[in-house]
Amino acid sequence: MMRTTQSALLGRLDLSASGVRSSFQAILIALPSLAVGWVGSARVFLGHDATADQLIPLIVGLGIADLVAWLFPLIVFAPLLSAMGLAARYPAFVIATNWAGVIFAFIALPIGIGRVLAPTAAEFDTLLILTTLVVTCTLYWRLLRAVLGVGGGQAAAYVLVSLLVGMMSGYATASMLGLSLE
Repeated sequence: MMRTTQSALLGRLDLSASGVRSSFQAILIALPSLAVGWVGSARVFLGHDATADQLIPLIVGLGIADLVAWLFPLIVFAPLLSAMGLAARYPAFVIATNWAGVIFAFIALPIGIGRVLAPTAAEFDTLLILTTLVVTCTLYWRLLRAVLGVGGGQAAAYVLVSLLVGMMSGYATASMLGLSLE
């Protein structure tokens, strides 16, 4: 769907409640890539001299914040799509977003690897993050056009809402856990 922006592929998805539930297995599949990112981020925040006692709580906290950032936009979109007259498309949105999350996690894998191997390469890190953000947002925009059957402008608004809600919920969770991400 990201490649074609065609909603015809929706017929291949199991849009039942069981299909929605099983799409959350995507989190488990994305976990290895996400974990590399958490380790890399912890190394950037704490430095290469950090001990396991310092790294482990930060990595766990980043994992919890990432999980909230993955799930919270899905919750926010339930009433949003309903208000926009797209409630019937919500199951497809959840399923497609969850499975796309796996692809996006692996697209972001080079960022985590770079942070693990060279945590002080800030300029390269920033360039890689921006490039990854552009690629994933473009792919997500294409996916939402197909899944929700909306035009480009509306899909762009949904991408922006999803991005902002995910980032804000992740940072809020990290803050509530006492993590300093500066």
